[in-house]
Amino acid sequence: MRIGLVRHFKVNLNKGTFMTAEQYNKYSEDYDTADVIPNEIVIDALWDKCYCSSLPRAVKTARKIYHGDIVITDKLREIPSVAAFGLSFHLPYSLWAIVNRIAWLRNHKTHPEGRKVTLKRIHEIMETIFLQNEENVLIVSHAGTMYEIQKILRKNGFRGKKFLKAKNGKLYIFEKVEK
Repeated sequence: MRIGLVRHFKVNLNKGTFMTAEQYNKYSEDYDTADVIPNEIVIDALWDKCYCSSLPRAVKTARKIYHGDIVITDKLREIPSVAAFGLSFHLPYSLWAIVNRIAWLRNHKTHPEGRKVTLKRIHEIMETIFLQNEENVLIVSHAGTMYEIQKILRKNGFRGKKFLKAKNGKLYIFEKVEK
């Protein structure tokens, strides 16, 4: 079995360097609905089926790169991002991102979806994909979700190029290693 992972195309949205909590939350909302900047990747021939996050940026990417059957699911959505603290002064975007990822990891009450819930839904969709027994499956999703999928694939005997943060519009292939 071969599974291809593609992070959605780059989002067409500028972000400020420094933000308040309110600005960070607004940016996160806008990011979820922003248009994408397609690249030239088209990968129809390699895949029997495509599973895709229900967020618009992922759906647009999937429809551009794959012209077969696409299963759109909420289970592949990005890990939600909201300001963990309602600060009215400006902090660097990167600091907001780090603090909010820590809040997610610790299942902080301000976070809309903690780590346990996220991992449960990602494991559910991966079990569904494994049970379908398709030979070649394409998954179009998001950086955080793909990072967790990569860990699941490795635990299930798949090999492929490791990544910390997947690049936009790039294909990562994982193949099942038979023993």
